[in-house]
Amino acid sequence: MSSETVTVQVNPEDLPVDSFTDSDIARITMVKAAELRASGYGKFAQMVSEDLAQNGDYVRQAVKLEDSAEGTFVTDAVITERVRGTSWEVIGEATRMSAAEAEEKWGGNEARWRRASRADNLYRKEPGTYAAAADRYLTSDKPYQFSTGRPLSASLDAAAHLTGRDVAAADHAFAGTSCTHCSH
Repeated sequence: MSSETVTVQVNPEDLPVDSFTDSDIARITMVKAAELRASGYGKFAQMVSEDLAQNGDYVRQAVKLEDSAEGTFVTDAVITERVRGTSWEVIGEATRMSAAEAEEKWGGNEARWRRASRADNLYRKEPGTYAAAADRYLTSDKPYQFSTGRPLSASLDAAAHLTGRDVAAADHAFAGTSCTHCSH
């Protein structure tokens, strides 16, 4: 028996629909969701860098990206808006709450941010370093892409190689059950 590894590449678009396992489809769904979110965040970063936003745009877009007004990204957007002079009324409208509710929710975060010193906040300590990193991110063709090639498809290829694209065997393998093809 040879110890050589055979690399098999298949274009996923050429595979029949029923050749994808539930695990494959769940992973594909997650990657696509991450890609869409990364793209949205990239567009958000571009909007912020160009500073063309109207009052409330940062918060409106942050809420849209976070799917709610609960995330830390929204909190960061609110602080940015407040530092830029945006009123609590505009922030409340952007987050579908009253100005008083918005101020109650994020006023403490804004106050802590304004009190922070260079020792408390890395961005205040080394703003030039982070500005340069932001520039690299903003000018990159695909800023969220850390690898090249086809990492998801390559892992699907490996699963196909190990299971012979036997969907039931692959589902068992991914469920932690031994794969009949791998026990040799």
